[in-house]
Amino acid sequence: MKAACLIPCYNESQRLDVDLYRQMVSTHTHIDFYLLNDGSTDDTMGVLNRVSDAFSNVFVKDFTPNQGKAGVVRSGMLDLADSDYAYIGFLDADFATPFEEFKRLLEIVETEDYDIIFGSRVKLKGWQIERNPIRHWFSRIVLTIIDTLFKLEIYDTQCGCKIFKREVIQRCFSQPFVTKWLFDIEVFIRYLRNSPTIHIKEIPLRRWKEIKGSKLKIGDFLQVPLNIVQLYRHYGRA
Repeated sequence: MKAACLIPCYNESQRLDVDLYRQMVSTHTHIDFYLLNDGSTDDTMGVLNRVSDAFSNVFVKDFTPNQGKAGVVRSGMLDLADSDYAYIGFLDADFATPFEEFKRLLEIVETEDYDIIFGSRVKLKGWQIERNPIRHWFSRIVLTIIDTLFKLEIYDTQCGCKIFKREVIQRCFSQPFVTKWLFDIEVFIRYLRNSPTIHIKEIPLRRWKEIKGSKLKIGDFLQVPLNIVQLYRHYGRA
């Protein structure tokens, strides 16, 4: 089955491992890669073009001005909603989730035919999940509140590794997102409330490592309570 992987990028020229990207795309020619430049102010666009020029399964899209991850992921998904891809997913540019994990999830979804499959950063014995403890516990508090309000029953909504069956993209992405950093939660709310049958799968990742240089700042964390209120006002309680 044909599949596509969207990778949103913002000011990543110093963090992108070009050799790793080239190895990834050259050994997975059955997957098309869409590198989404989110109005970067450094040489990210130049780096992405150099990768794209070398491979026929790599495409670069430039979004100006900066839209934020939610905006470029939504635009990228909708651009491919009428394509012939069976599955379309997205992955963070820094490969905090290694591409091998994306590939593993893709193999599962192709075999078991889920509407959505996504990674979960659950720390299990013998598996390599490396997270900042403060960010981890802040996330757990937020997601407990979210689950109380919206009954998602999902352990990790925010992991940047998700794959969607093409047929559900309009259902999940057609409307603009209310929030900037909690758009993943909006995707799940839309799917769970607008699907006649629920067919999703949360898969614990074997490897995940927090990479230095995250775009999330203290001010973004301080906006989370406001974002939760915005979600509640827009979607209502489950």
